[in-house]
Amino acid sequence: LDVTRLVVCLLLFLTLSVDLGFAFGQNKDTEFTFLLPPGATECFFQTATKNGSMEVEYQVIAGSGLDVGFTLISPNGYRLVSDFRKSDGIHTVDPTEEGDYRICFDNSFSHISEKMVYVEVIVDGPEEDDEDDEDWAALAEPEDSLEYKLEDIRDTMDAVHKNLERSRQLQTTLRAFEARDRYLLEDNLWRVSFWSSVSLLVMVSVALTQIYTLRRLFSDKHRVCT
Repeated sequence: LDVTRLVVCLLLFLTLSVDLGFAFGQNKDTEFTFLLPPGATECFFQTATKNGSMEVEYQVIAGSGLDVGFTLISPNGYRLVSDFRKSDGIHTVDPTEEGDYRICFDNSFSHISEKMVYVEVIVDGPEEDDEDDEDWAALAEPEDSLEYKLEDIRDTMDAVHKNLERSRQLQTTLRAFEARDRYLLEDNLWRVSFWSSVSLLVMVSVALTQIYTLRRLFSDKHRVCT
């Protein structure tokens, strides 16, 4: 009897792992960093399923002004979101339509400076029907005497997975903020160093000019005849 229960538990655990792996595989997360040339517009396409959800987050981590234009266009051609000269933003589409969403970044207002932009796109598929829950309940009914219920294990693993994904997303966002702050610090350090050098050069030039002028005043070699 103990061997039978062990085999049943093993089969249920394997089935649970396959089901969770399939369910977690529906989440499509994409993150990348790219350079947006001055005066240019770049567009990316993200495929989504019907009745799902999509979250788009962007941050300008380098470039003069730290701003960029952002546009999100639906598969039918409707403009869902339009940001003008912003440094960051988070936009959610729920529910989504089936097709390709267009994600565009605009730097046409800047003719000199290029921008480094960090982008993260999180796409979740449609929620599963209640049939799967009924199947899990049917599998769990014959072994109600087990110490751990199958539904509890599934819920716990699902919660752990979601928390880990959320932690990863937060860490990625914090790294993007850290990169932007580092760029600002380095840019400010260069400006301070440059203007400090210019000020020092001006002060030295003024001091040398004053010394030269004073020496010319007191070094008159012309003789006066009496």
